[in-house]
Amino acid sequence: MGFLRNSVIAAISLLFCLGLKAQEPDTVAHLSLDRSVITERAVPPMILNQKGISGTVNADKIAAIPSFLGNADPIRFVRLLPSVQVNTEVEGGLYMQGSDHSHTLISQSGVPIYGASHLLGFFSVFNTPHFKGMRYATSAGLESRIGGVIDMQLPDTVARRWSGDFSVGLLSAQGTFDIPMGKSSLKISARRTFINLVYGNILQFAGYPIRYGFTDANLTWTWKPGARDRVWVDVFGSLDKGTVRGGSVEKMEGDWYNALGAVHWNHYFPEATLKQTAYATTFGLDPTMEAFKISGRMESYIRDYGYRNTLKWRDWEFGARYSYYHIQPQNPKSEGHVSDYGNNGQVPEQHAMEASATAQYSRIIGYWLELKAGLGLNWYLSPEKKSYLGLTPEVDLVANMMDAGKLDLRYGLRRQNLFQGGITNTGLPAEFWMAAGSLQDPQWAHCFSLAYNVQPFQGAWSVSAELYYKMLYNQLEYVGSALDIITGHYNLSRSVLKGHGRAYGINLMLQRQKGPLTGWVSYAFSRSLRTFDDFHDGIEYSSNHERLHELDIVATYDFGRWDVGATFVAASGAPYTRPKSFYVSGSRLVCEYGPYNAERLPAYVKLDVSANWYIKKGPKGKCGLNFSMYNVLGRENAVAYGVHINQDLTAYEFRPMAIYAKFLPSIAFFCTF
Repeated sequence: MGFLRNSVIAAISLLFCLGLKAQEPDTVAHLSLDRSVITERAVPPMILNQKGISGTVNADKIAAIPSFLGNADPIRFVRLLPSVQVNTEVEGGLYMQGSDHSHTLISQSGVPIYGASHLLGFFSVFNTPHFKGMRYATSAGLESRIGGVIDMQLPDTVARRWSGDFSVGLLSAQGTFDIPMGKSSLKISARRTFINLVYGNILQFAGYPIRYGFTDANLTWTWKPGARDRVWVDVFGSLDKGTVRGGSVEKMEGDWYNALGAVHWNHYFPEATLKQTAYATTFGLDPTMEAFKISGRMESYIRDYGYRNTLKWRDWEFGARYSYYHIQPQNPKSEGHVSDYGNNGQVPEQHAMEASATAQYSRIIGYWLELKAGLGLNWYLSPEKKSYLGLTPEVDLVANMMDAGKLDLRYGLRRQNLFQGGITNTGLPAEFWMAAGSLQDPQWAHCFSLAYNVQPFQGAWSVSAELYYKMLYNQLEYVGSALDIITGHYNLSRSVLKGHGRAYGINLMLQRQKGPLTGWVSYAFSRSLRTFDDFHDGIEYSSNHERLHELDIVATYDFGRWDVGATFVAASGAPYTRPKSFYVSGSRLVCEYGPYNAERLPAYVKLDVSANWYIKKGPKGKCGLNFSMYNVLGRENAVAYGVHINQDLTAYEFRPMAIYAKFLPSIAFFCTF
């Protein structure tokens, strides 16, 4: 607990150094999308908490936290909330309230995004200026997920004038432009990195240099054909390339991509609203590895073709969903002198589909109680043509106690037909998707939560808390390794553990919402446990992503011509399984492991800071310089423990592996008009 005590002291010191005051005059923030806060007259909440640790965030507010090397990012914003456990620098997952990353629906106006990270978790695929806002919730409701939801929301109005937002820094360049076209408008965003030019010899994984770059682009056409209709056509694509060389691993490299196309149509009746979306979205990767004169390849992809609609009428909300999945789970192929029986692509493609129909009813009971009840019917057809049918009931009871706050009691039974697995914390994006069926029946969960939110001192502060408990069924946890692939020992069915789980914890958040100082202090206690069939006598283990304790501090302060910000994170280490020994048997390298997830990585501690200096700012635009420093404390946070083996397989060393990224500074020029 020593690290936690020291973290609390550091957190309190950080807040006082930034000039915390009890009550500042009410002001309103005018925020740039890629910068910290500019205060003019008022400051609405950085986060609008609606039910406990859930709510909406205007895209402008994402810039209120320090940008990473000149870039604001919504996923980095979400990771600072108490409901989301911190992960490592090489992993882009969102582990919300003890759930797996795949349990969280990450979407763009309701369209699923299956690979949401650039640069192994440093960046997400979302270019912030392109979006209106972000909705997040610890419960995915009647969506086909058993965790939460993060939805990036597109602009819903037609632009009336030319406008833009661009920045150029040491790390990347991005630009966003709104083009009016009468009854329609076009919004175009693009981003390109040139990390290798400046940080090619600084950014390292396990002591070896990382070569990396990505490009992404968004195009959204918004059309208003009449007073009662809105139409959006949305196109998105991204491409990443990364390489790590050195040591026993001669080369690890990977190409991965996202692509999305969607048509959205909203029609507004006098007493109802109909929203419809047809889409196609895909994510794929093709990583390779060479070590000990062996080469391995791990191709995988998922393609989702779907349609969804929602009809809101008075107190009712009806919905329908359909998805057709074309999936290639991780399909290793290896060859080399150590492997006599190299993998040769024995994992078949999967074709599956699911459909659901939902209905929700909301009613105000008296003056202070709101009841929302919903029921869904989910149908799923597995790749083996086996049909599954299940109900998804949900009940939400909200007590509005006026100045004393809101209390929200919720229960839901949720179902999910997709799994995610793969080699994590290796420096490569080796996560892949699988359809329920032969490996495991569809997963489902009982989810209970009790949330509370109050905004005292005339809304200057916000206090939120949420207790939760989840019972998880038909879970999978991937336990394969890179050694299985490069030595020809890979088998998908033998690389997963099957069983059940449970998760419970508490999230606490204190937010400062008004005045030149804004931000929050949050704490989370979380347990995420699994019990696997036929594994060590059914003993309960910590999941791979469990963080027992986490403290997050976010603070920004406006000085007029300058504004500054900082984020501080301190968290318990994640569990891992420590190998006991390695030996060569015949032509195979064999590893003997100790108790599963019985060890923990060292505590995770990181401080980032940034500052903006405005050359010019006004109601019609602004420009200036952003200065940022990543990992100010210079701490080498271990992302995993790894085995370092010499080339002739005669000796090995087991030691922590870290992203070497001490004191990464950046400067960027930004401008909006």
